[in-house]
Amino acid sequence: MSDFAFLQEYLAYLTIPVVSGLVGYGTNWLAVRMMMGPVEFVGIAPLGWQGVIPANSGKMARITVDHSVKRVLSQEELIDRIDPEQLIEAISHRLDPFVEDVVDEVMSQSTLPQLTLSNFFWSASPIAIKKRVYREVRKQLPDALTRLIEDLKPNLGELVDLNEVIVEKLTGDKRMLVGMFRNAAASEFRFIQRSGLYFGLPLGIPVMFIWYFFQAWWLLPAFGLLVGYITNALAIYLIQKPLEPVKIGPFTVQGLFIKRQKEVSRYYGKVMASDLVTAEIVVGEMLKINESVDRLRELIHREVNRALEEAQGVFKPLAVVSIGPSEYARISAIVGDRAFEELIRPDSRSFAYIDEALDVENTIAERLGRLSPAEFYELLHPVVAEDEWKLVAVGAALGLGAGYWQWALLT
Repeated sequence: MSDFAFLQEYLAYLTIPVVSGLVGYGTNWLAVRMMMGPVEFVGIAPLGWQGVIPANSGKMARITVDHSVKRVLSQEELIDRIDPEQLIEAISHRLDPFVEDVVDEVMSQSTLPQLTLSNFFWSASPIAIKKRVYREVRKQLPDALTRLIEDLKPNLGELVDLNEVIVEKLTGDKRMLVGMFRNAAASEFRFIQRSGLYFGLPLGIPVMFIWYFFQAWWLLPAFGLLVGYITNALAIYLIQKPLEPVKIGPFTVQGLFIKRQKEVSRYYGKVMASDLVTAEIVVGEMLKINESVDRLRELIHREVNRALEEAQGVFKPLAVVSIGPSEYARISAIVGDRAFEELIRPDSRSFAYIDEALDVENTIAERLGRLSPAEFYELLHPVVAEDEWKLVAVGAALGLGAGYWQWALLT
């Protein structure tokens, strides 16, 4: 046998472990892609595919919230972090014009002759007197805002469900949901892809020797099926388990995702704080619900009434005579409506203060990082477990096809 013939014959055998590694890599690469996409269904039912995560977006979003935000943070705790004095400081640039407008409006919109007269005197009053009235009214605001926040605490669940807001946002934005999982488990998904090569190559070596002595037609297809199955299943297992570090000789083995718990927790905290649990999003969602708007209006009007009762000593000298209950109610409604309009239009400074006070990013990062491995495991496991058999089956089927292809080439 010539050297060329020798090399040609034995190089053909060497292709078996190489193809085995490529099959492992290819099937695992496809498994990762099938988890993420396509975002929308492609094909004609029942023949087609939609990524595991976007196809189950509602379930995935619910699981994400249940095992992250809901487990480590409550709405009541968040609202407790808002300091009325600091909030007033954050919106102070709006308070003075608001107080002045409201006082002026009360004096100008009264229908009673007595107050019309008072309005005349009010318009003619020296600036110093007006400023004193404005100042006295403004002094009522911290207490009124404090009471409003205290009123909100037990009623917050009626106004908005923070967990449902996150679930609906993630369910409605499948790309955000996919991106969240893709980025959080980026290292693990890369490992799944590469491990196909790592596991497939050595698995092909014994088959190379078996094929030399026993060249049954079914051997390479069966082995391809086995490689496709084992590389997918083993990679998926190793990114999750073991949950606790296990010593194997000089090596310490632990699920890759679990090992990166602190890093992943910081990422979740950042995403939640920037895209899902912000003051602007929560207020916006609250104002979409008519019942929430009505309840918030009711709470604000109640506090306005109380503040007016405490401050009416300031208004009484200006009114000269008693205004009567109906006009008093009208004034209260004017102030209440203006206060409501002002509070449902927070600006960037008030949003910035609230976001800083809530400190969602650090809280979630710290508390998720302290979860037990078994609890933290639930953040990724549902993504992998959902339709896992399909991913493994596709890997096995592709391995089977590659085995037939290699058998045809070698024979």
